[in-house]
Amino acid sequence: MNPRQRRAVLLLALAGAGLIGVFAIVANYVSEIETQVGEKIVVLELKRPAAANQMITDDMVAEKTVPRRWVPRAALTDRTQLVGVVAAADLQRNSILQEGMLTTPPEVRPGEREVAILVDASTGVAGKIEPGREVDVIASYAAEPGDAQTGKKPREARSIVIVPGARVIAVGQPRLKGGNGAQEAAQDPSEVIPVTFALTKKQEIKVAHAQTFAADVRLGLLPRGDDPSRTLEETIFRGEDPKKGEDGLK
Repeated sequence: MNPRQRRAVLLLALAGAGLIGVFAIVANYVSEIETQVGEKIVVLELKRPAAANQMITDDMVAEKTVPRRWVPRAALTDRTQLVGVVAAADLQRNSILQEGMLTTPPEVRPGEREVAILVDASTGVAGKIEPGREVDVIASYAAEPGDAQTGKKPREARSIVIVPGARVIAVGQPRLKGGNGAQEAAQDPSEVIPVTFALTKKQEIKVAHAQTFAADVRLGLLPRGDDPSRTLEETIFRGEDPKKGEDGLK
């Protein structure tokens, strides 16, 4: 081997040793970073701002992978945690969602008020309703005779959907219908359940009128996700009335 070849082999050896040294340095640096950063997890981040009491929908959120050690302990990691919640305050874009940032929707919205009625436990599906469900409030009126002297016309028995899709916010405990004393309770031993709704003022007046004058007020439970607007407020059943069709609907 001549001197030129020996120099070439020596340079190759030095270059290989240098590469090994650089690799060792890089590997040590990566190992140190991994030690500092640790495991990574996926968190939920807002893609756009959300106002207070605004529902957080799935399209408003993006998944972001970040080191676990840098993630707040209350950070949300599952999209199912967003179901049925709203922003507790104004939230900025790129905020990592945490438990304290979200809350359940307010029970009574602007323009609504809480209204409680007593529902018959056996006929009012009260055993199945729960807060958050929607029901039709149905009032049944007895037939009314006419009065020739006053010009009052007779009215047939009828059932009316007075509030379609009323939102339930609370369900109380069963109690005897008499309520005011043992003697009244013994005379009318059936059970009723107080149910509280979020109603507008117009709906509140309709319910109050029905409670005073209707022979019976009951609830029709709507399926989850059903559109309450499909129930018309003016839906009236008049019994056997051939002039209104076989189904008796006006």
